[in-house]
Amino acid sequence: MSLSILPAALAAALVSGAMQPVADTGLPPISLAEALLIAESREEPGIETWRARADALETRGEAESALPDPSVRVGVASVPLSDFDLEREAMTQAQVSVRQMFPRGETRELRRARREAEADGARAGMALEAREIRRTVRQRWLELYYWERARDLTLRRREEMDRLGEVATAVFASGRANSHDVIRVDLETAMLGTRLVDIERQSETIRADLARYLGADADRPLTAQMPVLPALPDGTDAVAALAAHPGIRAHNARIEASERELDIARQAFRPAWALDAGYGLRGSRSDVASIGVSVEVPLFNRTGREAGVSAARQARSAEELARQASLLDLRRQLDRSVRQHRWLDDTIALHEREVLPRARETVEAVLAAYENEQADFAELVRAELALLDAELALVRMQVDAGQALADILFLTGDVQ
Repeated sequence: MSLSILPAALAAALVSGAMQPVADTGLPPISLAEALLIAESREEPGIETWRARADALETRGEAESALPDPSVRVGVASVPLSDFDLEREAMTQAQVSVRQMFPRGETRELRRARREAEADGARAGMALEAREIRRTVRQRWLELYYWERARDLTLRRREEMDRLGEVATAVFASGRANSHDVIRVDLETAMLGTRLVDIERQSETIRADLARYLGADADRPLTAQMPVLPALPDGTDAVAALAAHPGIRAHNARIEASERELDIARQAFRPAWALDAGYGLRGSRSDVASIGVSVEVPLFNRTGREAGVSAARQARSAEELARQASLLDLRRQLDRSVRQHRWLDDTIALHEREVLPRARETVEAVLAAYENEQADFAELVRAELALLDAELALVRMQVDAGQALADILFLTGDVQ
């Protein structure tokens, strides 16, 4: 079978694999760095929720550290019941007294310190929410990058399949080929069309996810270049950075709050006291004044106070154990993401060095064999589809490596 009717431009396209331009949407492309900047500049309800909680806890701490309101008593004392004559008895008087209570020990200061620790935990929640947003935007942007690149590669292969279909039709019309070549090309073209529909569905789904953080900017096309994320941190530095993770900082804040709660429980063994001051008016006689101190001595219910201290101590131990468990989980996630990233880097290098060049060489070889009537048309189609699969696999691994690095940066933090 001769391939003399195969256009020279088609042969060049099959060999070079030139990228077809993406349809112009009229919108400027958006890079990953710009997407992160937009997401961080928008007012995020999740972050504002944590900010409001921190402010509320600090305000509550100020309220709880204030002294209780004084109580005022107004009355009449030593009134004779025989005739209710307020002037007959020297002791009859109108009284005004004030009583100010003072909580046990350092209870007020400790309550404020507890609320401040809880506010620190809320601020750690803000930082964690911000990191979650950065990771989500990175991973969703990279995933959309894969599907846009898959669309470009698939569109190119479908156009080449259309050209192959023209060739197969012409060869069949000349009586030098069977009809199944034409049918095979039509089938593969239809399957590529189905794949494009699925690619579009995936892209629209991811754009809907990005719209949560980017708004209308999620509809913009992506830049053609694969983004460069911050470098993978050193192993020792990465492990040390886990201690500064917002999730661990939140645990530290809860431990601090539980420590203050334990101190408050210990204050139950200290006395509470009150200051009383009074003034009595006796008409034409000399007025009188009084002042005194009341002390609430913790003599009874010692068992209950000890139980309160024990419960607070157990709550603190539970928070410490929770922090240890979270550190272990973060370390496991870091190890897994680092191993995955390294494996993907090695696989990408192997794919670029051996798999993709051989897939392109196979297309060239099958094309040359087909021209010399040493290969059939179906083998040429298979070679083209194998090259498409190899190209898509490379992009998939590159995106997976970027997403693994995004996970690592979520755990260790990054500075850009």
